[in-house]
Amino acid sequence: MEKNITVVLPCLNEEKTISYCVEQALIGISNSKFEGQVLVADNGSTDNSVSLAKQAGAKVVSIKKTGYGAALNGGIKASSSKYIIMGDSDSTYNFLDIPLFIKKLEEGYDLVVGNRFKGGIEKKAMPFLNKYLGNPLLSFIAKKLFNSNIGDFHCGLRGFTNEAYKKMDLKSDGMEFATEMIAKSSLLNLKISEVPTTLSVSIYQRKPHLRPLRDGIRHLKLMLTYSFLKVSNLSINLGLFVIGTAYVLAVAFTPYSVGEVTFSFGFLKSLENLVLIFLIFKSMFKLTKDLFPDFMSIKYKTDKNNGVWWFIFGLILYVADFLYWKQFNFGEIDENINLKLISVASISIVYGIFELFRSVVSTTINYFKIDD
Repeated sequence: MEKNITVVLPCLNEEKTISYCVEQALIGISNSKFEGQVLVADNGSTDNSVSLAKQAGAKVVSIKKTGYGAALNGGIKASSSKYIIMGDSDSTYNFLDIPLFIKKLEEGYDLVVGNRFKGGIEKKAMPFLNKYLGNPLLSFIAKKLFNSNIGDFHCGLRGFTNEAYKKMDLKSDGMEFATEMIAKSSLLNLKISEVPTTLSVSIYQRKPHLRPLRDGIRHLKLMLTYSFLKVSNLSINLGLFVIGTAYVLAVAFTPYSVGEVTFSFGFLKSLENLVLIFLIFKSMFKLTKDLFPDFMSIKYKTDKNNGVWWFIFGLILYVADFLYWKQFNFGEIDENINLKLISVASISIVYGIFELFRSVVSTTINYFKIDD
């Protein structure tokens, strides 16, 4: 019989809790009156997690790419079930709530997210700062950015249709995977709902894989990145793009005056306006990222590509200036044109070097496993 439900559990050395989670998930599936399976997406466990999961009745797939999001994505793609339930394998989530999620999905919702604040959080199940500051604050920001009614953006227990998941085309490999799911669902106008669920202390009482500060920053970065695709923010960015382009072209190539202010190289010399040009360049490139998010990864590789292109652009301007000077046999030339080309070229190269440096730092962080 076709399995209509697949419960996907990411796993990394969870031998103390994986059997319990698989058994609870199977009971939850049974209570939903549907046929289903539990699929454990193993992310390189070195303990007995895999054998214990199989003994408990789960199907196990090995996901080589490391990270919370990578494991879930690999596991979900390995399933052809109509409905997918995802949850952690540390015994903190109540898989007996699966029927609540399936009921909403049967009503026509594309994504159903658990709300731990409505269902109840057991004492010490969530760190104090996460419970009263980090999670509520990030959820509040997300609700405003995406006009969403989801009260717990970071709950890991959620259900969705396989069809909707394919539309989302999620890219995140880390903990921000869950945030990207809601952000993209909102942008795609998918039907989203929530159900109350609980959060308990792990039966093994191990420390969670979460790193609050790091993960919080990554969640915020992702939310801000995708929020620019909203019409209102996109309009603002387009406006800045037009103004910025006009400003840069005017200052770089056509000196003019407004009242007593002359927009010439003398104007460019001030630090404030060099910074302004720098920021305009960045906003212009950011607009490109907002308009074409699927072609621009939010990870460090994008920073590297950005840096290379800006660096090349700066070099091209330097070559153009050199050729312009050559026309005068390297003698006296119009400083107004020469210095402006040099200024814009210098800013572009500095920005390119900055992005390349950030790429190197991010790569180093990933290498030492600080990132995931």
